[in-house]
Amino acid sequence: MQITPDSFVTVDYLIRLPNGQSFPPGGTPERLSFCMGHGIMPPDLEAALVGLRVGESRTVHLTPEQAYGEVDEDLIVEIPRSEFDPNVELTPGVVFETEDEEGHPVYFILMEVKEDTVVVDFNHPLAGQALDVSVTVREVREATAADRAACSCEACSGESA
Repeated sequence: MQITPDSFVTVDYLIRLPNGQSFPPGGTPERLSFCMGHGIMPPDLEAALVGLRVGESRTVHLTPEQAYGEVDEDLIVEIPRSEFDPNVELTPGVVFETEDEEGHPVYFILMEVKEDTVVVDFNHPLAGQALDVSVTVREVREATAADRAACSCEACSGESA
């Protein structure tokens, strides 16, 4: 079966940056399953996967605009240090997870610790980066209602903002 815009797919993926850094770190591909066409992956990456079959591989180059966008300076903000648990060590470079108003996970990177405030970056960690994404298809099937229900994005749940 070929990947279609409505498939549920499982791939092994590895992201490489121009500086040689890779995600996941260590250069070993990681397995990821998702529904195509629901905004989980960058659209240009999904488009490049259409037509592939189990066992096939492809490396896709994505510009920052095609991947996770340019760095948005408005998403780098200072927040009061008191917003953090006093028992948590605040170290620049650490990724934190919180929730938005709807209970969805939101990640941010701690950039700088000041006396009374902390500078955090809510941009995607790969924002502003050109990426080479290597994928090997491991499974392709028609997405089920259960697959779509497992996703909390608007496209899958049918809810509108």
